[in-house]
Amino acid sequence: MERSFRVIAVFLFAASLFSCNFSKVEDFQLGKDFVNSTSGVVMIDTMKMVTSTIHLDSIVTSKPARLLVGAYTNNFTGQATCTPYLQISSGSSISSLPTGLVYDSLVVKYNYDGYYIGDTTKLVAFSVKKITHKQGYNSNGSLYNISPFKTDADGSLYNTTSFKLDDRSLGDIKVYPHPKMKKDFFFRLSDDYGMTFFNNIINKNDSMQNSSEFQVFLPGIALVSAVDQNQMAFGISQKSISLRVYYHEKVKPVDQVNATFFNFPVDASGLWFNQILYNSQGSYLGSISQNNNPLLSSTELQSSSTYNQTMVQGGTGVYTKIRIPGAQFLKGYAKKVVLISAQIQLTPTINSYSITNQLPDTLAVYVIDRRNVISSQYSSSLGSNIFARKVVPAAFDQLPYYLLDVTQFFTTELGTSTTSGNSLMLGVLGTKTGQSLNSFSFSGNLLNSSMFKMSVYCYIDKSN
Repeated sequence: MERSFRVIAVFLFAASLFSCNFSKVEDFQLGKDFVNSTSGVVMIDTMKMVTSTIHLDSIVTSKPARLLVGAYTNNFTGQATCTPYLQISSGSSISSLPTGLVYDSLVVKYNYDGYYIGDTTKLVAFSVKKITHKQGYNSNGSLYNISPFKTDADGSLYNTTSFKLDDRSLGDIKVYPHPKMKKDFFFRLSDDYGMTFFNNIINKNDSMQNSSEFQVFLPGIALVSAVDQNQMAFGISQKSISLRVYYHEKVKPVDQVNATFFNFPVDASGLWFNQILYNSQGSYLGSISQNNNPLLSSTELQSSSTYNQTMVQGGTGVYTKIRIPGAQFLKGYAKKVVLISAQIQLTPTINSYSITNQLPDTLAVYVIDRRNVISSQYSSSLGSNIFARKVVPAAFDQLPYYLLDVTQFFTTELGTSTTSGNSLMLGVLGTKTGQSLNSFSFSGNLLNSSMFKMSVYCYIDKSN
């Protein structure tokens, strides 16, 4: 491990550069030993980092504000296909209805929330399908219905969760998305199913008036993307979605001006989530977590196996892992080692992001153990979370990068008696993991050593 010793002036200059982000230099009282030729401030800029990409088996996507529709593929991480599942509320009151109502249409009303990734000029195709309900038998032999829309044991739904769907489609939709437009959009469903829906309303069927009966009639719906579609995905505001049955009155003294409808919104007390199916084949991540070849699959790939790159993608559980094997060995180098500050600078690969696949401003950081199980979110000694922040240099010819303060991580490692084996894992913020498909890579290679750069400042006393 190479070490570069700096004179006091260099140290003070470096401290002034980093004092806003790291421990204050004034906190370290450097006495007469500081001028000893065997002691001084060390800036270590070549400490080894072992980097890899991790694919988590599942991530929580319960009750997101954004429902994702579509599919997106890139060379770095592979294909992600989004299918939102949601429960519909019994909604509109039908206690008193005028006579002579005539069915017009059954539609899904929705609003875009502004998010998209990929090429919005492409036609997006998807189907609306109904979740099937299950039936069981009581001890006396009577039949009862079982809701299929249930959470896992921890009360959550995951990107890998699925429910059985009817083979029959309620509607096949093809649209050119307009994700930036702020208005109501609609797509029409099957008139056969729409008439069934409408007749239940005007006949005041229990399935329309009782919430539990309604969940049997319509346990939920899913917006299923076409299998051959992989060029774009977009976001729909969960609060905006509803089923609407449009109708008109058969006899009216004057022409009807305003459209009349029964509205059935997403059940606010119910369940909804984004299912995000992931396929890494054909990408830089190759066989990571591919079940069709378990002997070759893995949940972790070293950067040496992925063209010296590590990946990040929201929605699919792809994270960058950083292991620093030299952290523990600092305290064995000298009689006294005082850590001043440590930081890691990571630069995304320039062709892994774009205007339609933008870099997030902030990345979450987690402490993980040897088995890649999350121990905690990375935080300071006071308990506040520490993030990797995007920095955009003022100079036009310099690339944006992420800066991560790892002083606390080193402090923890130096304070333990044995090697912990802990690593850091970087990825999309937890609140956004199930609501985004944005992906990019970090690169580290001999041609551009600044892609992964770590600087550790220590005061070291080597005197006997």
